[in-house]
Amino acid sequence: MIYILLVLFCSFLYGVSAVLCKYGLQHNVDLRTYSLKKLLMFLGKNRIWVVGVLLSFATNIAIVELQSFIDVSVVYPILNFSYIFALVLGGLFLNEVLTKHQWLGVMTIVLGTSLIIFIENLQTGEGTNTARLLVLTALSVVVIGALILAVRIKKVINYELFYAVCTGISFGNVETYIKANTNLVTDKIGYFTIFSLDSVVEFMTLWPFFFLIAFAIVGWVCMQITYSHGNVSITVPMFAVIQSCVTFSSGYFIFGEHYSPWKVIGVITIISGVVMLINSTIHLKEDPHTI
Repeated sequence: MIYILLVLFCSFLYGVSAVLCKYGLQHNVDLRTYSLKKLLMFLGKNRIWVVGVLLSFATNIAIVELQSFIDVSVVYPILNFSYIFALVLGGLFLNEVLTKHQWLGVMTIVLGTSLIIFIENLQTGEGTNTARLLVLTALSVVVIGALILAVRIKKVINYELFYAVCTGISFGNVETYIKANTNLVTDKIGYFTIFSLDSVVEFMTLWPFFFLIAFAIVGWVCMQITYSHGNVSITVPMFAVIQSCVTFSSGYFIFGEHYSPWKVIGVITIISGVVMLINSTIHLKEDPHTI
């Protein structure tokens, strides 16, 4: 229960971070048109955005420690509650409103996540299948590249949805590589904790760490583009659930985690909810009477 409460608190911090980043980027600009130098200058002078990023970074450090004790197919679905906090804070500070169809999708995701929270065994993984990990990486790179290329070639009205998917896939791989790396550190020196210099140094020198950094950079860039255009009450649930789908898959195929009937039902419910949410969002954007 302590672990679950800590993860829920981290999800709250993620929600706060998302709203801060979105608030800081509300300048009616398209970050895709900025050069790298201009983008860095714009972000560096944006104090609210910087606070949001630092808060997210601190939360990520806490999650690295927590996920070393819990299955990835448990800890990261719990983080889906970050969209609830983003939704509430987005309504309070960004004047964002959800339609009844979007609320239905949101509540469906809540139901699925709740089912996963109440499973009994939080640690069932058996190790890391490196070959399958590399297959997941290759597939993710292909999908991300295809989505970004599609946005570049065609002028898409809802381009933030494409970048939200890229964000979710990238961060799902980050989570997978964090778990893989902590497993390798444990196998090598017998333990892992962020409070041990030896385990942290070992973590930063093993090969999965470099894949982790690469996906983190791609996900971070895509997330900022998403924040600059889409509502956090929509985009945060999208990439939060998509990255959970990646970790669900990696938990089973890469780490050999046990999937109880409740966990399977929870996964299917979450996926159904995000499909409903995305579909309602697309129809809302296509409505000519919608501002």
